[in-house]
Amino acid sequence: MNCAELIQSLINDLNAIQYPYPQEQIDALISRSNMIARRVFGADSNYLSELTSAFRTFLGAVVINPNFDEFSPEDFEIDRQNEWLGKSKQVLNVLTTMMEDCNLSSISGKQVPRSNTIARSNRIFVVHGHDGEIKQDVARTLEKLKLEPIILHEQPNAGKTIIEKFEKYSDVGFAIVLLTPDDNGYPNTESGTNARPRARQNVIFEMGYFIGRLGRERVLVLYREQDGFEKPSDYDGVLYTVYDPTGRWRFELVKELKAVGYEIDANLLVQ
Repeated sequence: MNCAELIQSLINDLNAIQYPYPQEQIDALISRSNMIARRVFGADSNYLSELTSAFRTFLGAVVINPNFDEFSPEDFEIDRQNEWLGKSKQVLNVLTTMMEDCNLSSISGKQVPRSNTIARSNRIFVVHGHDGEIKQDVARTLEKLKLEPIILHEQPNAGKTIIEKFEKYSDVGFAIVLLTPDDNGYPNTESGTNARPRARQNVIFEMGYFIGRLGRERVLVLYREQDGFEKPSDYDGVLYTVYDPTGRWRFELVKELKAVGYEIDANLLVQ
């Protein structure tokens, strides 16, 4: 499907929703709308914030507490439905503008910017936990290779929430995930004596995000060895790279970057 067809599918889904709507139906629409806007227009597109605002207003239209001293339940329900329909038009307006953007780009022959087309972006996202040593080592290695490490807490907040900031700066061509033994965990059927070292949960979440966004071939998982270290079972079968003191991991990184199209010189590592 092209850009316009994708947006039209969102408009069709919106028009198919009837009041009172099933929650899972609107949740699915919100998820698809954000995903398509991010993929078509980029993670820093204003359409993402406009959609968030429109959907927030849309949902807020159905959570008004009735004042039965002034309105009958029937009158209130009619008013609430009319307000819900009016607010839904705000979502439709954003989607329609996105559609027009797609159509204008098609007429002019200009491609709509897509976040998944920057295969050789020099911006490399570094997902990390509490291990500052490995984070800094990876960042300095990327700089030696003439690449730009993106470390989230080093980027300006610009009034954004954490997830909005994460989405903005995740528009990269490659990600390095640092699995370090920062936490301990164990099943609730066992005791604390069976706790195993593992990475922080935000690291696991962000690893899954980038695997879904970029594909497994654009995510290098680098881990610090420790006895009993627990790796995500859903990712079993994929090779992890050990953060070793000899620095062999750096050449593994170069190999993986070259495999997805980066033109870099491994000799920079020894200068």
